[in-house]
This record gives sequence, structure tokens and C-alpha cells, in this order.
Amino acid sequence: MNSNVFKHRIIEKKWQKYWKKNNLFKTNLKSKKEKFYVLDMFPYPSGSGLHVGHPEGYTATDIIARMKRMQGYEVLHPIGWDAFGLPAEQYAIKTGNDPKSFTKKNISNFKKQLVSLGFSFDWSREVNTSDPKYYKWTQWIFAKLYREGLVELKDIEINWSESLNTVLANEEIIKNENGEDVAERDGLPVFKKNMKQWVILITKYADKLFEGLDDLDWPDSLKKIQKNWIYEKDENGKNKLHLKDWIFARQRYWGEPFPLIHFDDGEIYLIPERKYPVLLPKIKNYKFSLDGKPALSKAIKWSNVKIKGRHGIRDLNTMPQWAGSCWYFIAYLLKNNNNYLALDSSKAKSILDKWLPIDLYIGGREHATSHLIYARFWTMFLSDINITKINEPFKRIFNQGMILGEDNQKMSKSKGNVINPNFYIEKYGADTLRLYEMFMGPLEDVKSWSNKSIHGMHIWVERVYKFFIGEAIYIKDEEVSFENKKAFNKLLEKINNHFPKLKFNVSVSEMMIFINTVYKNPRISKEMAIKFLQILSCFAPHISDEIYSKIKRQQKSISFVSWPIKYELKKEEELKTILLQINGKVRATFQVKFSFDLENLKQKEILKLICKYAPKYCTDKSKLKNIFIIKNRIISITV
Repeated sequence: MNSNVFKHRIIEKKWQKYWKKNNLFKTNLKSKKEKFYVLDMFPYPSGSGLHVGHPEGYTATDIIARMKRMQGYEVLHPIGWDAFGLPAEQYAIKTGNDPKSFTKKNISNFKKQLVSLGFSFDWSREVNTSDPKYYKWTQWIFAKLYREGLVELKDIEINWSESLNTVLANEEIIKNENGEDVAERDGLPVFKKNMKQWVILITKYADKLFEGLDDLDWPDSLKKIQKNWIYEKDENGKNKLHLKDWIFARQRYWGEPFPLIHFDDGEIYLIPERKYPVLLPKIKNYKFSLDGKPALSKAIKWSNVKIKGRHGIRDLNTMPQWAGSCWYFIAYLLKNNNNYLALDSSKAKSILDKWLPIDLYIGGREHATSHLIYARFWTMFLSDINITKINEPFKRIFNQGMILGEDNQKMSKSKGNVINPNFYIEKYGADTLRLYEMFMGPLEDVKSWSNKSIHGMHIWVERVYKFFIGEAIYIKDEEVSFENKKAFNKLLEKINNHFPKLKFNVSVSEMMIFINTVYKNPRISKEMAIKFLQILSCFAPHISDEIYSKIKRQQKSISFVSWPIKYELKKEEELKTILLQINGKVRATFQVKFSFDLENLKQKEILKLICKYAPKYCTDKSKLKNIFIIKNRIISITV
């Protein structure tokens, strides 16, 4: 059996098991180290699982998380599930199955896929917006908004989707090819009509939302989208409010119940926070009638309540999917075993004040006018009621580009061009997939998948493994050649420059250049190998830990080795190339130390060099005439 072959299936599972067993990526929120909070837009766990577009942003955040750990930061890199919403409800309507069990099954599948990709998530902080322990606090924040006069029941013009039997926010509507309003979810018509709806008065925060953008490290184009969504310029050049108050009620089942009761005399009663969560009831039939009644109207026993002899009906609407995603980045910080710290506790405040804002947030641009505005608004509100001192949740945002199918089209089931990462993880390994997705092109660009290119990346990964395991000649660090040290310094300098700018495609190119260099002279030290593996481990953690453990001769991860520093290169160690020119043509080259003084050599020493490097011209030394030294680098001879 050839031990120089990278057996990715065995090795990747081995290290995933090791990381989990040793809780390697668990964050210590009380650490005295400088914090770094790196976040992905958390996924909706659909039935179809991940496609190859998902790992792109997750790999980018994982590269930064791994680098920051090695640089001595306490890193929080969490993940969770945006688990309420229409897709699970549509599934329930079609099949009659409970959306809760369907969502649980989808989460299990997604989690398995994410683990197989080797992301260094702190799984102890995993959140699920449909978990009652989670939405207890979504309801709590709603109650605070209600008490502060930022929630109203309004008779208002809404966007009604007959096919989905619910109100839709402006952000959930797109134009079809005929310019008509349709639901983004199913492409079917949306009509305007008047209804009584719960509305959150987000317009009261319009100026704060507009002005707060100036100090954020966001792409200018993203800031512009938000600014234009909040205020637009009319014909007279003045700013006119474009932002609308947020219609917060939905008539569907799979969402957070409102903590409200409507008494028969018209009084609206806010259930006290100590009684949260108000649990979502079980219902048998998820199919809705076309009368527009909310799905929860079927839960008759649940909806009818008596309080101190007074009869009332629970509010039959549910909150929109955006509710849970407005504060999930806060929930990660409050996760405490299988529960959450109270949002209004002093312990929670000290954690939030230390760990917010998020240092780097990576996700798609499609949420520019929905999630990002809503999340900013909730954070500002929580700051106003002294839950945290932080006004803005996301210090830096980066939008990754889309990965298209091999047909250069957006991946979709209907086109049959969805690419499943499971196939490539099985065939080539997660390390290859991660490296390839970063190498495809700039992170922000739209890129097309290529089976040929990912195969090429796999060959390179195997070449790296073969080199460090079987072909490198390990010598003392001080004996490593000047050229190899110089090549590593160049690599590290480029990486230190590229990583903060998220230029990962050129970072992979630089690693390839370095490997080409050391292949020509494989005499390297174990120290140099480890320095290179640290950089590689950010992209390809499994292969890096495997090679590192073989070099160290113990099962140990490279994840917390201090980030490499450059070699100190002495000028006298540098080599220069000498050209041996005979009758105007270069016949030989050789390398000497930079300090080598060619101009002061004696005639017989020059003849020795000629005889050593161009022996066929040295048979008759008497013919070697007119020897000149040019610029201390060229020996020019006339024969």
C-alpha cells in the first residue's frame, strides 16, 4: 500500500471526528484575547440540501476564522438555521406532514453536509429560529417594541398572495417579464387590498438607518441600495421618504405566534413576558381555504382563551420569517447549553457589549433591503432600551458572487443544473472542493462551475501531499537555501496582504508558485513545511492536519500554532547568477553568494571557473584570450 497517496475519504472523516471530540473550535466568550466575530448569513434548511454555491461564502469565513485563531484572536464562528418560513409550510400543505419534523430532518441533512466540508464552526452555539426556547426571545423583543409604541394595528393596503394565502412584504415581491407584481416564492400574481395588519413603525428610525451607513465598512454599492431604499430623491432634488412601515403579520402557520389576545370588548392584551414562549399549536390540516382566514384559525381550542373570566381570541397571525433573523447573531452569543441567557440580564449585556459588532459578515446581496435593514433596526432599538450599547450589528459586510451551473445559468431544479457538493466531496474530498471554489475567481464575481478545473485542483492537492510525505528532504532550518526562504517570505507577504482583502483566488495561486519552487529544491526544514501548512490549512484543513501530525509524529491539529513570520534573510546568504559568455554567447551559468567578488579574482581563479562550468572550452587554455569581467556578473571570453 502506497502511503504517499492522499486517501481523502479516510483522512477527512478522521480529522472531523478529532475536531469534534476535542471541541477544538469552541469559543471562550470570557477570554482575555482580542475578539473576532466572523459570521455567515445562516441558511434556510431546505429539503434539497446544500448546492455548491453554499460552501463559497462559508469557506471564505472559515479561512478568516482559521487565520485569526492562529494570529491569537478568540474567534467566534457560529452557525444556525433560519427555520421558519414558507417552504416548509408549502411542503406541509402539499403532503399533510408536520413542518416541524420536516424542518428537523432538513437541518440534520444540512448539518451533516456542513460537517463533511470541515468548517470550524462552534456547534455548541447552534441556533434554530423555530425552537420555542429561541422564539421566546423573538416574542420578548416584539413585546418591547409594542410597549415602546413602535407596533400598531393598522387598516392598511397590503400585498396579498392568493396562492400562498398570506400578506407579503415589498421585499418579497418581484416583477415578472410583463412587469407585473408576483411573489418571489412561486412567481404567481400579487394583488393590492386593504386589511388590518400589525405594523412595526420602522420609519421612525429612517434617519438613524440612513446616517448610520456612513461609518460602516460596506461596499459602496450596497450602501447606495440601502440609502435609496430609505430615502429617494424626487423631481426637486429633495430627499423623500421611500421606506415604508414594516407589515409584520402573516396569515400562515409556520412562524412565531404573537403574544397577544383580543378580548371580546375590543381590548388588546399583551401577554406578560414571564409567560413566554407562547407556543405554536399543533394542527391537523395545513391546507388553507381561499377566504383569507389565517391558518391558526383552525386551532380553535388553542385560540379561545379565558383570563379572569374574560373571553378572548389569541392573535391568529404569525410573524414573518425576518423576525428570527433580525437578532440571530445576538442569539449565538446568548446560547447557554440548551438554553439562552435572558436578553435583559447584566451577563448578557456584558457579552453583547464585548462581542458586537460582527467584524466580518459574508452573504448574498439579495438581502440588502430586507434582512440587513431589519437587523440594523432591531439592534438600534435594543441599544435604545439599554440591552446593548452597540448601534450597528455589522461592521464589515462582503457580498460573495453567485456560482452558476456548467451551462452558465443560475442553478435551479427546473433547469436540472443544480450541482450537489456531496458528489465532489466523495470523489475528490472537501479540501479539493474548498480550494477549487476559492480559486474559481474573485470572491465577489459571478463564476461558472467546471468539472475539468476541479479535477485539476485535485491533482494539485495530491501533489502537495506526495511532496511533504514522500519527496521533501527535511534538513535543519538554518540549512534551508536562501532561495527557498526567499520564496516562502514572498508567499507569506502576499498572503498577509490578500487574506484581509478576501483575495483568495490569488492566494491559492501564490501557494502553487511556492510548491513549484520547493519541488525544484526539495531540501526544506520541518519548520518551513509547518509554516506553509498553516497557510494551506485555512483552505484545506484536513490534509494540513494530516501532514502536520505526521511531521510532529503525534495526532495534533495545526489550528492553534502561532501564525508564521518571515525568515530573516542576511544579504550575504543571497545568491547571484554568473554568466559565462564565450565569443558573445552564454555557454554556462552558475550561482555564487551575493558577496562573491568576481572583479578581484586572479587570472588562474577565473580559468578554474571556466574549466569547471565550460570544460569543453578549456582543453587548450592558451586559446582563452581577452577575458573581461562585466558588472561583476559576466565572464566574457574570446577564444
